[in-house]
Amino acid sequence: MKKSTLTIGIIAVLGMAYAGTSWYSGNMIEDHIDDQLALIINKVNLSQDLFTFSVTKNHYDKGVFSTKVHLTVAVSPRESTIQGNYPKTLFDDDVTIHHGPFPIAALAKGTFSPQLAWLQYEMSQQANPTLWKLAGNRPFISGHTSVSYDEYITVKLASKAIKASQNEIPTIHDSILDISNGSYTFSSYTDGSDIKAEIKLDKLVFLSDDTHHFNFDDFKLSLKPLTTTEDIDYEFNIGNINYSFDSFISKGNFNVNNFKSKGRINYKNQNIDEQSSIDKITLNIKKSTPKIESAIMTINKIVMSQKNILNDSNNTIEGSLVSRIGSIIYGQQNLGSGSFDINFKGVGRQFFDPHFKTTVPDISESDKYNIEFSLNKLNWHNASGDINVNLLFNISEINSSNTDVENYDKINTLKFNLEAPFDVLASLSAQIQNPNTKHVTSEQIAKESVVIKTNAKMFFSRSPFFIFNKDQTEGIYSNVEYTKGNQNVKVNGQLLDKKDFLEISNLFSQH
Repeated sequence: MKKSTLTIGIIAVLGMAYAGTSWYSGNMIEDHIDDQLALIINKVNLSQDLFTFSVTKNHYDKGVFSTKVHLTVAVSPRESTIQGNYPKTLFDDDVTIHHGPFPIAALAKGTFSPQLAWLQYEMSQQANPTLWKLAGNRPFISGHTSVSYDEYITVKLASKAIKASQNEIPTIHDSILDISNGSYTFSSYTDGSDIKAEIKLDKLVFLSDDTHHFNFDDFKLSLKPLTTTEDIDYEFNIGNINYSFDSFISKGNFNVNNFKSKGRINYKNQNIDEQSSIDKITLNIKKSTPKIESAIMTINKIVMSQKNILNDSNNTIEGSLVSRIGSIIYGQQNLGSGSFDINFKGVGRQFFDPHFKTTVPDISESDKYNIEFSLNKLNWHNASGDINVNLLFNISEINSSNTDVENYDKINTLKFNLEAPFDVLASLSAQIQNPNTKHVTSEQIAKESVVIKTNAKMFFSRSPFFIFNKDQTEGIYSNVEYTKGNQNVKVNGQLLDKKDFLEISNLFSQH
């Protein structure tokens, strides 16, 4: 009897101690919730320049083990140019906060580490009756937010699959929207450090007017802002993207398989360092004219690397872009492989961002730039050989408002080289003209060669910039070299007076 009494006493003491601890946690939450909400909203507002977010809390009802509170989140534009009825309410619903140290709701989710608070949320029917109905008379969004005692916040949300038409969502005019289950995870310390985000969506389908159909599968996005809060490491994958259309001109579909992109981006100055790849792009377009032979085109193994760096001192951008294509299969024809490599420096930021001039008032149309552009490599390779293009262009004190011929005097360096053998062009053309045969004949190539030679000489024979034979190989060739200070320009091995070169270039560019 004494042992049972002692056991009951111990349980009672522990229960009272836990209730006291839970009540203490509830007091901590109540004392700090306003400051924490203000801190989070301030971080969101500082992270972007377009909108101002606000949050208010009402009907705060604290119990021993949990607290119920009503939260409202609204947004307003910072610029009057953004149209719409504002402020707009993004969230307006009740949430339940379970007190630590071991919230029952957290234990039910398999979380056994001590938590200061566990916020459980399910979208109510009153918050959005349409989404409630589309989700099968259940909460469209449900999830939780956990706050550890070291103030680390983790938000995990899940959305139900829905299928809607214009009847349910008027903004999708004459369309059908089909979205699968989704999961969304966001985490960080309350001061905004160590932010992470991950979004997963199995499927999204958009069907419009029975003529346009868009869908993607296996969408994943993860974000991790760095300590600067402006730089973000990201990883973005889509397993499959498909777009199909049907019009009076043509019908077909466009498919992208296994798109991957990862890198770092600064959302304020637009610095980019990213690498992307696509396993396969498939184009299947059928013309309404039956005489035009069509075939499926498949672009395989696309790899791209891009880098942009802003020079804050003069608001110019330096960057590079490198891309490779493993092969293009058109019908049964392998058209070959290609590569592309450029870099540039000194380009005004407004050339990349049209809105930049409106956000930085001291940017002037008369600002001068020293621009260098280099096409290091543009290559296409097939069984008959290679097509190559190279370009180096350097110009000083150029501005966006003055691009007339007088700026040619500011050119420091100009180098251009084109090598396009007729055999390579004719082979490529013959393959395109006969996509549904496995091989092209020598007669088909010869026929295309005659057409290409005739057209090339008709359009380019009067221009000193092009020749049609190099090292005993017929084709379209051009080589131009100029360095500032020289009176002459070297064109295909011949010297041409600078003024004549510029006049011919200007005349040629107008035709």
